[in-house]
Amino acid sequence: MAGTEALVKTLDFQLDVQSDNERLLYDATLESRSVYNKTIRLAKEGVDWDAIPNRVADDAGLVKNTTQRVVAKALGAMENYYEYDDFGQPSHTKDGTYPLRTNYEEGYNLSLTDSGDVAFRISAKPYKHVKGVLEGDDAHLDILKTALGNDEWKIGTAEALFRNENAELHVNVTNTETTVRDKQDSRTVIGVDVNEDNVALTALSESGVEDSLVIDFPEIKFERHRYFTMRKRVQNAGKDSIHDTLEGREERFVRDRLHKVSRHIVEWGQQFEKPCIVFEDLKEMRGSIDYGTRMN
Repeated sequence: MAGTEALVKTLDFQLDVQSDNERLLYDATLESRSVYNKTIRLAKEGVDWDAIPNRVADDAGLVKNTTQRVVAKALGAMENYYEYDDFGQPSHTKDGTYPLRTNYEEGYNLSLTDSGDVAFRISAKPYKHVKGVLEGDDAHLDILKTALGNDEWKIGTAEALFRNENAELHVNVTNTETTVRDKQDSRTVIGVDVNEDNVALTALSESGVEDSLVIDFPEIKFERHRYFTMRKRVQNAGKDSIHDTLEGREERFVRDRLHKVSRHIVEWGQQFEKPCIVFEDLKEMRGSIDYGTRMN
């Protein structure tokens, strides 16, 4: 019998922090790393997993339910480690930031403003909030705005994190009326190999290679180099504000292009029977595949 799962999407946004306390959020992600490391260490020491959440929460400087979400993710990593024959043991000695995992309406909240923006409030520490508006891809914003006013969508956990020193919020939303096929019931596997200036796709079924495609995006590499040159010049001139503006423009450009590429991948894959898209290193297969079709 074919299985189904709920349709879950992860929407990623950049945070325009307007409460002038972005550092508070950064410090919270450092504390999140501490919670993660302590959880992994206790699990390795043989502490009862049921006792770990309260033990870690007693010393954490985060909102309690946020601490519990980070602990759950850490224990999930340990569970995967044991499930896959002790391969890839999680580290408990890493430093730096770790995503702040929070529950909707407990650790973070979202609302629509009169101007049509999506406002956020993140409880970075107990009784201390980071506020502002979300920025990002229009398609993701449209889905989130729909979810805020439609019972068909359910807003779930989110992760606040820093990527390339920029604050982001990744929000999970679930469509309660739509399901997707379980990956185990797929009939065609579409392998995706991401390269510097293109994406190579190969559709494989029980009969062998069904088709292949290469989607080129050389403009991303060109624009990244162009923005790197401009940022270097303004940085040398001491114009930090312009440097940050250019960095934001570059990131928006790349996200837009990659979003279009992802749509091409999905559209191409829909021609095959029960397709499942997987991302993996396909370098061992390249020599035996004739990529006859290219798309710019």
